[in-house]
Amino acid sequence: MTIIFLSSFFSGTLVKEEKVSLMEKQQHCPICQQEVDYSSRYPKHLCSACMDLTADAEGRPLTFYNISISGHGCQGEYKDTGERYAGDTCYVKGIPCKAKEHRFGGIVVEVV
Repeated sequence: MTIIFLSSFFSGTLVKEEKVSLMEKQQHCPICQQEVDYSSRYPKHLCSACMDLTADAEGRPLTFYNISISGHGCQGEYKDTGERYAGDTCYVKGIPCKAKEHRFGGIVVEVV
């Protein structure tokens, strides 16, 4: 992708045209190496397939969700019973992770 920056004098006369080529930034799930959307805010976030594998320390499957309809908060529950999970620490393939509220709603899980 190329971006063109234009600079001008106060009078509106074009002074400088500069082309800058931007390399697309890549990011991969730290668990399975699947390519994920780039996020400087969440550099260690998991792909959706790995997020589906979250479990507690004993291996019981978990799911995390926002506690309000506006996308705030983070709550976990056991997939098998719907019982509330107290905490945000989880494991994917034995790797410790944390679930948290995503900045614009939703849940993000990152490797600790």
